[in-house]
Amino acid sequence: MRGGRGLAVLADGLQAAFAAGAVAELARRGRTWDVAVGAGLGAQVAVLAALGEASEAARRWQRQGEHGCPLLAPLAEEVARRLEGLQGALAMLDPWRLPGWLDPAALAEHLAPEAAAVPMRLRQRGARAFVLLQEVASGRVIWEELTHLDAIPALEALTGACTFPGGWGPHQGETGRRHWGGVGLLAGTPPEVAGLCAAWDIVCGFPMPPVAREWVSSSLWEQVQRRDEALAARAVAGWVSAMTQTEVMIIAPEAELWRRVEKREDAELGVEYPLAGERNGELAARLLGAGSAAAAEAGPGGP
Repeated sequence: MRGGRGLAVLADGLQAAFAAGAVAELARRGRTWDVAVGAGLGAQVAVLAALGEASEAARRWQRQGEHGCPLLAPLAEEVARRLEGLQGALAMLDPWRLPGWLDPAALAEHLAPEAAAVPMRLRQRGARAFVLLQEVASGRVIWEELTHLDAIPALEALTGACTFPGGWGPHQGETGRRHWGGVGLLAGTPPEVAGLCAAWDIVCGFPMPPVAREWVSSSLWEQVQRRDEALAARAVAGWVSAMTQTEVMIIAPEAELWRRVEKREDAELGVEYPLAGERNGELAARLLGAGSAAAAEAGPGGP
């Protein structure tokens, strides 16, 4: 028999800062969750919320903003930094072997606190947490429940869920299996977890419905992210239409909110709001505020 309240956090790249701001604001207003599900970098926000640490997710993104968002800095920039001052050295990236434009070491550092007994802590709270993964070898898309895993496999599953296409390559753990994540996987999986709760808060880092992005660059990786963003928005719309007997609250960026937060009438959500390729510390801080404002406007919190 289903009951309680669930939280879904769905965001890739810098859009996870918006999600973190929104979830932290909901928690400040008294919202608690029995089940949390997450896709993309939003998976970390969902897990921290299930642990009762939503404010910690916001703090992580505030720190990213203060330090120029090193999590989403291009790997090529880090290579160039290490070669700086070495006369005659030239970095040549191999597009056939480069797994993504971001440094996996930065992701590992961002997720490092989640290495400490997350499944045990979830069980102690009586909470459940699921992350969305694709097993690369088989192509199978699954909702992996962290609650019943050991600490290391749980961290590997969370890391895999966060590695959205283009940003980082698939995560390969101690077992040798490779996992990938990202919100684009939502289009290929039924929302079976939706039946676990009688009420859901769905926090999307992407606009719903999708907004026109006429200024997306010709970069293949950025085009992939744009495709996944649109697919995820439509998948969530399908979820909501099927939840006829479920209380649902959706929090997502929208044009009027973005103009109010930016305090500019000419602020355009489809141009300025980030895809995963945008790496700007100042923008991370602004997105935290936008998420918090969106949650505050969504209505009173509380159980």
